[in-house]
Amino acid sequence: MKKEEIDNLLKNILDEEVGQLDPPSPSDWKQLEVKFNCSFNEEFRYFIELMAKYSFPGDILNVSTGTTNGNDTIEFTYNYEMNLGRWNADFIPFYSIGNGDYFCLNSRECPNSPVFYFYHEDCRVEKYSNSFTEWLEGLPEFLG
Repeated sequence: MKKEEIDNLLKNILDEEVGQLDPPSPSDWKQLEVKFNCSFNEEFRYFIELMAKYSFPGDILNVSTGTTNGNDTIEFTYNYEMNLGRWNADFIPFYSIGNGDYFCLNSRECPNSPVFYFYHEDCRVEKYSNSFTEWLEGLPEFLG
C-alpha cells in the first residue's frame, strides 16, 4: 500500500490527533533497525509515521524520539517485556492492546514479517495476518 492509501484508510476509521506530534526521524528508524537487526517495510514505516496524525485506541508504540503522544516506545516496551523473562526475543511489539497483549512483527522475517498476536495470559503467540498490509486492511473490522 502507498502512504496515501494508508492515510485514507486511517482517516475513515480514526479521529485526528489533537496536538502536533513528530513522526520518527531517519535516525529514529536507524536506531530501531540496529536494535532488532532488521529493516522495516514501507507500509509499517508509513503507518507508524501517520500515527503522529491520528489517535488510535490502545497504544501504538512510538518510534519517534521527538514530541509524541506519551505512549511508550517500541524499544522501551521490548526491553521491559524481555526483563520480565517471558518475551520471545524475535518479536517486536508495535501495538499494545492495553491488557498486556500486543501485535508484533518477527525480526527474523523482516521486512516481510507476518503480524503476530501475543497473549499476555499464557505468553502464547499466534500468526494474526500474513503480512502488515493484510493487517492494515483488517483494521476497520478489528476496530469496528
